[in-house]
Parts: sequence; C-alpha cells; structure tokens
Amino acid sequence: MKNKGNAEITPHLTRGSVLDDLGFSPSEALEIKVKAEIYRELLKFIREKGFSQQELGAVLGIHQPDVSNLLNGKVSKFRVGKLIQFAGKLDLEAKVKLVKPRKKTSGYKLAGVASIA
Repeated sequence: MKNKGNAEITPHLTRGSVLDDLGFSPSEALEIKVKAEIYRELLKFIREKGFSQQELGAVLGIHQPDVSNLLNGKVSKFRVGKLIQFAGKLDLEAKVKLVKPRKKTSGYKLAGVASIA
C-alpha cells in the first residue's frame, strides 16, 4: 500500500478485536462490548420514541448533564448496571446470555451477549 508521498504503509494486523489491540484484558473487553450493545439498543429505542432531553431525564430520573452524556455517546460515564436500569425505566426487557468460546483455548473464558428486547 502506498500513500500520496510514495512511502510504504504497512497494514495493521489485528488479533481479532481492536479492544485486544488496545491492551484491554479479555474481561475488560467483554464488559466494553456488552456496554456498547446495551447502549446501542437504548439509543435506538430513545430515537424511535422521539424523547426530548427533558422528557428523557424525567423518565430516567437523571439530570440534564447525564442525559446529554447518554445521548452524546459518553457511555464510559455509566456502569452496565445503570444502563440496564435505564432499560427497565423505559419498559424494555434486558437479557444476558453467557456462552462457551467456539474453540478451546488454554482456559475457559466466558463470552457474553447482551440484548434488549
């Protein structure tokens, strides 16, 4: 691959997940993935319902700065448990499923899948 200056660019090889490449442990990466999935589904539902920030704050029982953080993707400000509480306050059902890894490694790891219905 060459850029405009004709210098060679080496493609980045990943170990399968950008979170692994950034140095997160498997358990940290799993938490981030679960949190992202919950957040994505919450945001989708919130947008479908067309809540104003004021309405959303009242329903979730949070102040405007936290509503802004939620709507602007600052997910690191919220624990997984808090996002699940938000789902409950929006009358959504949350399910968590733990599955065995597809191929056996040196030890067992839990892989998580979170969904909101």
